[in-house]
Amino acid sequence: MVINYQWLSNTQFTQFYTIGKLVPGPTTIFAALIGYAAMPGRPLLGALVATIGMFVPSSILMVLADVFWERFSASPWRPIVAHGLAPAIVGLVWASVWTISRGTATGVLPYAIAGVVAFLTLRTKLSAPLLIAVSGVVGIIALR
Repeated sequence: MVINYQWLSNTQFTQFYTIGKLVPGPTTIFAALIGYAAMPGRPLLGALVATIGMFVPSSILMVLADVFWERFSASPWRPIVAHGLAPAIVGLVWASVWTISRGTATGVLPYAIAGVVAFLTLRTKLSAPLLIAVSGVVGIIALR
C-alpha cells in the first residue's frame, strides 16, 4: 500500500492504523480508510471494496479452520499444534509492530513515549485507547 502501490504515505498508514485502534470494535476501519484514500474519485466505493476484501476471505478461512479444529477436538496432537503455533503468532505480531514503526517519527522523544506506553500497557490495566490518545497529545505538543 505504501511502497508497492503508493496509495498512502507512511504517515497516512500510521495515522489510519492508529484511528483503527482507537475506535471500538475490530480494526477493519483501517481497511475502509485505506480504500477511501486509494480511490479519490470514488472514495466510498473504495472503502466498501476494501472492507469486503478484508472481511470475506479471512472469515471464510476462519470458519473452515474452526470446522476442522472442532472435528479433531479429541485428538492428542491438538494441544501440541496449539502450543507450537504460539511462537509463530507472537512473531507475526512483532513483525507488524516493526513494519508500522517504520512510519513513525524518529528521535529520542518518540522512542521514549513508545517505551512508556509499552511499559504501561504491559504492567497496568490502563486502556489502550487512552494510552494512545495521551501519547498522541504528548507527541503533538512535544514534537511541534
